[in-house]
Amino acid sequence: MSGRHKVQDATGVIVGDGDGNQLVSVKEGAPSDAAVGYQTGALLLDTTNKRHHINVGTAASSAWARMSPVREIINVTDATKTLVLADSGSLVVLDKDDGIVVTLPAASSANIGWFCDFLIKTTASSAGFSIDGASSSDLYYGHVLIGQDNTSTAANKKVHLPNQSSHYKLAITGATKGWVQGGYFRVEIAAANVLVVSGTLAGVGGTATPFA
Repeated sequence: MSGRHKVQDATGVIVGDGDGNQLVSVKEGAPSDAAVGYQTGALLLDTTNKRHHINVGTAASSAWARMSPVREIINVTDATKTLVLADSGSLVVLDKDDGIVVTLPAASSANIGWFCDFLIKTTASSAGFSIDGASSSDLYYGHVLIGQDNTSTAANKKVHLPNQSSHYKLAITGATKGWVQGGYFRVEIAAANVLVVSGTLAGVGGTATPFA
């Protein structure tokens, strides 16, 4: 491995290995996944956002995870959002009343331990919210509790479980499935093809399973 030296040019490389891969570097802006030339475990300082990142991928294809003392807040106001490995630990705020589809990272062995929390900030009026596995092989485990915010049915609460055989979507697509503002839940990649969910949703009327 090369010795420590000052950054002398625009490459931003501080330390590299004998194969020409970066071990410690700086750049303006967050790093991009699938980059070549960053050794596994390489550290990168994003000087624009003042955050550190670590490569949990390979030198042939990087995959970056943030190293931050504060939590990232991801506000989603578009119809679709794809989460990546670097989003692990973030709070995802669902803030659109006519539908959001969130796609999770692949539930692969390399991504075990990834998680995000989700907050339904805005009550849906159509379409609702769907938190989808990256493929139909990434199945949900765990549970969600749906409680009613309607006074006449306030005692109506039910725990819903995925079938663990075909459910790869948390499809909160109706009032009975918990699309009222205030819902809060976590999704974690616990093993290859295993998504674990836990949390509470708020609904109106009876309850129906949000798993699909």
